[in-house]
Amino acid sequence: MGEYHSLFSLAGILVLFVIVTLLLGMQERKRTRGRLLRSLREGFGRPSSKKMEPERYAQVPQYFLHHKDGFGIDDITWNDLDLDQLFHVMDSTCSASGEEYLYYLLRSPSMQAQDPAFTQEQYAWFGGGAHEEERIRLQEILTELGHAGRYSLYDYIDFTSALGTRSNLKHYIAAAAPFAAFGLMFVHTGIGIILLLAVFAFNLVTYFKEKGQIAPYYQVFNYILRLLDCARALEKENCPPFKEETEQIPALLKAFSSFRRGSSFFLGSSAGESDLFGLILEYVRILFHLDLIKFNSMLAQLRGRQEEIDALLTVTGRIDAMISIVSWRETLPFYAVPRLEDKAAFSVQELYHPLLAEPVSNSIEAVRPILLTGSNASGKSTFLKAAALCALLSQTVGIAPAKSYRGSCYRIFTSMALRDSLQDGESYFIVEIKSLRRILEASEDSRPGTAQTGTETCNPVLCCIDEVLRGTNTVERIAASAEILRCFARTKTLCFAATHDLELTGLLGDVYDNYHFSEEIVDGDVRFSYRIMPGPSTSCNAIALLNALGYDKSIVEQARARADRFLADGTWQQSI
Repeated sequence: MGEYHSLFSLAGILVLFVIVTLLLGMQERKRTRGRLLRSLREGFGRPSSKKMEPERYAQVPQYFLHHKDGFGIDDITWNDLDLDQLFHVMDSTCSASGEEYLYYLLRSPSMQAQDPAFTQEQYAWFGGGAHEEERIRLQEILTELGHAGRYSLYDYIDFTSALGTRSNLKHYIAAAAPFAAFGLMFVHTGIGIILLLAVFAFNLVTYFKEKGQIAPYYQVFNYILRLLDCARALEKENCPPFKEETEQIPALLKAFSSFRRGSSFFLGSSAGESDLFGLILEYVRILFHLDLIKFNSMLAQLRGRQEEIDALLTVTGRIDAMISIVSWRETLPFYAVPRLEDKAAFSVQELYHPLLAEPVSNSIEAVRPILLTGSNASGKSTFLKAAALCALLSQTVGIAPAKSYRGSCYRIFTSMALRDSLQDGESYFIVEIKSLRRILEASEDSRPGTAQTGTETCNPVLCCIDEVLRGTNTVERIAASAEILRCFARTKTLCFAATHDLELTGLLGDVYDNYHFSEEIVDGDVRFSYRIMPGPSTSCNAIALLNALGYDKSIVEQARARADRFLADGTWQQSI
């Protein structure tokens, strides 16, 4: 009787332990969900505080690389415009598919005015904090989708074929062997126990050896399972602005019915078990090779389903990216819905740079190329970047950082923040002329009469160039710059070029409109207005800036005298 009492006591303790573990797990999940909901509620419309490991960010372009079709922003333009920084500022997505779709949008400006990434009705659904509970529910679903580790799902999908055709025969034998050894125990207990232990040891060793080869794909399959769960949950939400996206889901899920069956039991739930039941289940999987068997079965079913997976990633990515864009839009001081028209001039009112904390806005209407002059730090480069970003954001996410914007669907290029290429052994000048050549080649494609109507090459080029050919001597720089910039004017290229060479304002005055930025020196202090003004720069303040910034007076005075001598007789003197 005492033995039974002890057994019942032990059983009661075990049951109590399991119940307490489950309750603690439920409580922790409830706290975790509460923190998530609070962050989703408070973080909307605020600058993104999301952190991303460099290894993960290196994989974010995968969706873009798999879907690039037609014109895309090249690496030079991406780096010139600090689009890595802009991406991180905009990115408050909840899933890997959202991150990759947002990146894809920023590199894929629309070439047709009637083909926006999202409609203004979609943006308005969540804009200004509207439909907050629906938004938070969608973000919660997308957070459960999460990430597939530091890599892109496309990395794994592309290499599934490398695993080849995998047989389950040896795993079926491994799963049946413990039962055979257990049965032998009824015939000969000692031999049966020894055999059972040997079988478990063999299964353990072979399990980890096999799993080591395919471990990365477990994470992928779990992500695909979460993707299917996420898609089903998004469909059930039936959110009006995403009707077109969610209507695709039922047909896509149908292709994965056998893939899903029994998968969560053998490969783990989307959240993963950390309780006692999950621990026991993990040992069952190991000793009986259950997840290896299911893995091979799922691998066979996955082949030929890449298009469906891609479509589901697109649906979830679009929803996630759109909510992130709306949140970023709420952080802007003001914005405009762009008007994209064929043959439209670049017309913008109160344009500003969206990455600056306290930007100064400018307005301009460019019906032909623009030449910008002015001293360093006066605002030329910032204006060039702001203009290019305005066109890019208008053609990608349909948001212009300005009071109003009207323009065409441009192929956007820049040549600004170039540097020597040590890896390729190229000087700055070589890098620069290669950068300019790619714009010239693009501009030739859009020359009137060189492209068929309706093709991509008919889209005009918008290029922003900072200091044309700064890497060579003055005489050759001015001569070559004048010809290159004049070549742009002969095509459908809208060029914004900044230069210190005032000679270009006269050489190109018949085909370029001149604007400038200036500064004032008041009581020895340099003051920049950062306002664009018509006409070429008329001030030469570089030497005065040396004085304002504390250079020795003798240097300043001799520099001014040397400059005056050159202006008087056109030659440089060794001594003055």
